Amino acid sequence: MPVPPTPGGLGGAFGMLGAIVGPAMMLAIALQKPGPVRTLDKAGADSPDTARKPSTLGLAAAPLQPLIRQGVVVEEADGRIWLDRAKARQRQWRIGAIIGGTIAAIGGILALILTH
Repeated sequence: MPVPPTPGGLGGAFGMLGAIVGPAMMLAIALQKPGPVRTLDKAGADSPDTARKPSTLGLAAAPLQPLIRQGVVVEEADGRIWLDRAKARQRQWRIGAIIGGTIAAIGGILALILTH
């Protein structure tokens, strides 16, 4: 009768490391490329008077749609868009709180695992 392999060893540790490093690298790559909010901010498109066409800023329609639905990006009738800075700030704080809470929860779970 064959003996089942025992779990453990370095394979599990490397697997857990990959589960952390992979998403962290994807996040780092995503943060290097400016998104629609940063692009509109740098262009100074923050009011109906300074609104710009997405094509002039190199922005695609797909990434803009969720931001338009949230009200972070406002689309004018003629197709020009601009950034609502107050809503963008609220969105940034909300995302930061979610990420911070997630990191705190993971840290707490790891602390419990390592101390017991």
